[in-house]
Amino acid sequence: MKFWNQHLTTKVASSFLLLSLVSVAVVGGVAFIKAREALKQAAFDRLNVTATLKEEEITRWFEDQQRDFLLATQSTDVQAHLKILLTSEKSNANYQAAYTVVSKYLIRVVRLKPNLKEIFILDRSNRIILCTDKKREGQYEILGNITYIEQVEPGDAFNPNFYVSPLTGKPSVTLATSLRNTAGVRQGVILAHLNLDRIDNIVRERTGLGKSGETYLVGSLITKNTFISKPQVNTQDFPEGISSQGIDEAMSGVRGFGLYRNYAGVPVIGMYRWLNDQDLSLLVEMHQEEAFAPARQLAATIVLVGLVSVGGLLIGVSWLTRQLKISREQLENYSYQLEMKAQEAETANRTKSEFLANMSHELRTPLNSILGFTQLITRDRSINPSHLEHLEIISRSGEHLLTLINDVLSMSKIEAGRTTLNENSFDLYSLLDSLQEMLQIKAESKGLQLIFERSPKVPQFVHTDESKLRQVLINLLGNAIKFTQFGGVSLRVREKTENLETSNPQLSIFSHLHFEIEDTGLGIAPVELDNLFKPFVQTEAGRKSQQGTGLGLTISQQFVRLMGGNITVRSTLGQGTIFAFEIKISPAEITEVQTRQLYQRVIGLEANQPKYRILVVEDKWENRQLLVKMLASLGFEVREAENGKQGVSIWETWEPHLIWMDMRMPVMDGYEATKQIKAHLKGQATVIIALTASAFDEERTVVLSTGCNDFVRKPFQEEVILKKMAKYLGVRYVYEQEALKQVQLAESSDLELFSLEKELAKMPSEWIAQLHQAALRTDEKLIFSLIEQIPEEFAPLANALTDWVNNFRIDKVIDLTQPEQNG
Repeated sequence: MKFWNQHLTTKVASSFLLLSLVSVAVVGGVAFIKAREALKQAAFDRLNVTATLKEEEITRWFEDQQRDFLLATQSTDVQAHLKILLTSEKSNANYQAAYTVVSKYLIRVVRLKPNLKEIFILDRSNRIILCTDKKREGQYEILGNITYIEQVEPGDAFNPNFYVSPLTGKPSVTLATSLRNTAGVRQGVILAHLNLDRIDNIVRERTGLGKSGETYLVGSLITKNTFISKPQVNTQDFPEGISSQGIDEAMSGVRGFGLYRNYAGVPVIGMYRWLNDQDLSLLVEMHQEEAFAPARQLAATIVLVGLVSVGGLLIGVSWLTRQLKISREQLENYSYQLEMKAQEAETANRTKSEFLANMSHELRTPLNSILGFTQLITRDRSINPSHLEHLEIISRSGEHLLTLINDVLSMSKIEAGRTTLNENSFDLYSLLDSLQEMLQIKAESKGLQLIFERSPKVPQFVHTDESKLRQVLINLLGNAIKFTQFGGVSLRVREKTENLETSNPQLSIFSHLHFEIEDTGLGIAPVELDNLFKPFVQTEAGRKSQQGTGLGLTISQQFVRLMGGNITVRSTLGQGTIFAFEIKISPAEITEVQTRQLYQRVIGLEANQPKYRILVVEDKWENRQLLVKMLASLGFEVREAENGKQGVSIWETWEPHLIWMDMRMPVMDGYEATKQIKAHLKGQATVIIALTASAFDEERTVVLSTGCNDFVRKPFQEEVILKKMAKYLGVRYVYEQEALKQVQLAESSDLELFSLEKELAKMPSEWIAQLHQAALRTDEKLIFSLIEQIPEEFAPLANALTDWVNNFRIDKVIDLTQPEQNG
């Protein structure tokens, strides 16, 4: 009996031992899987940060080189000498003089801009007539895609041209712009080879990527993909080109990440992106072996500890078995709950995205018809003035509805993390003046003063996101006017500068602009301040007004944070509110600011042009008719189709010059129709511009990848439609003269204002200060009293001030007497 019992105990102990080993193995395996997933996500996050930083650096570098190259070739003196080089004989004395001037100028440019490795000029036969490397003069330059230069208009931005250098056998980058005569015929080309050392330095930076991490750029050389920049690699090792899942997807325009084998067959975890502006693919990868090493170490440690603990497990194996069972059930339940929540979240996000896409299309499509036909009808000069007023009401209501829709979509983009900065250089003074002019009428209709105060130290030309700054100011000023019944609203702008200790004086200063919007309105209760910036939450005054979506402040706060600041608010109930924020800026030069041209209404087509055939493919009858009537009224030959299948059929027989293609249609959508047209040789010469009501910027990449030449979002403006056609077809328009008259009137008004400022400067400074304070208090009695003190020789000044006060334009008195304008 004793033997049997001992045998049974051994059997039970052996069973417990086996169960213990199995349990250790299970725990180690589960820990490895969980740790691996956590490490994978952490690696993706790290790679994403690195890819984003490198993408920004690469994009900024190429933009800098293109700007330097274009600026180097736009000098009037250089252009004049280039014309001589391209049109004169080599033996001509003028040719030799021009050669010397341009040669010295380009050599100096290359020395000052080392990233422009070599600059040279080709004649119409692609022969090098001048080069910073004298040995290359007289040779012929064969680029990878010389026909690409024919598409570059003078002064336009363009993508780099990649090809294999015939001298070095390595991938090279060339910037090019055509040189044309007054008739627009190309006479030659000026090109610059870029020095890719800086790109290589960006790529070599491996901070945060571990020992095996690597970053590289891939470009397409006609028939194969090759490394454009990658440390420690010989491109001759891949004569047939490089390929991997990440490279192939990135070169097709996809941005993503995943686990795959790299170009050398090594398993990696990678992040890949298509850099559209540079026609490059950026890949950031690290070996899976290194990325998941901590998970293996953790699993090995767990197994080792488990084996050591087997002796103890034998003592309490029964209790441990029960606990493991309970723990396993809890873990399974928790995992199940997590999985269910993840599925619910994924379903909710997918549903939300589908809803936003559908909502954007369903709302923007009818708005396109409303706003478009309103524009079309107002072109009719015979329209009744009362009807014109009604049309203006319809247009304003449609624009207001579009603003509400854009608020909701902007909030959704912010929540999804899709909102980014789009910085540009612009005229801050002009922005503030346009906002004041836009909001002045609304303020005057309520009997409010609208005062803009700008410190003299505020720079006129700055670099930041102009669109987002404009939206923030419109939201805050609009709210201030809406909730103020008496008094006024003031905007104060000043600069805050900070010095950094650095050896480069040009980099030692960065600036913040400080904005304050103060009103004398109802104020905000302290209990409401905490919820002020939450989406869809309005104050008591906002709810009573029954206006808006409750998203304006939320969107403004997110925009300001993107620009490096934060909105703060101080309010006293019944007395008023002050909203304040700061944003980071950098100074800009006037040459970097694009001049805003006054839009002139098009009334027809110039004579002696081809009869342009335009096809409109749109399933919605009202939207189709809008474009047909708009274009036909100007003299275009227009046909229409209600789906992609009809559009392809008409294209085959009629061969239009340009197609306006809606992307969402029954029977055959715009994507498939565009692919079928572009698949033919004659389809390559047909310009196709997509029309879409999508709210997402990602749609642009998808549309362009199908073969469309450009992209216009609904609801569109007549001005945008006509400019696109002029850009791609070279259409010339006849404009009405009213816009020209407005410019002349504005110039006349500027001269009158200058004359008044000269007369005002001759008045005592104390008198000017009293007049300014009286205008700020709208004390008309005191203003008239001060006007009576003006000497008779300054009668124009007295008459102008009197006229302004009588016509309720005290704001002009305030502007004229601003202290900074008068010493």
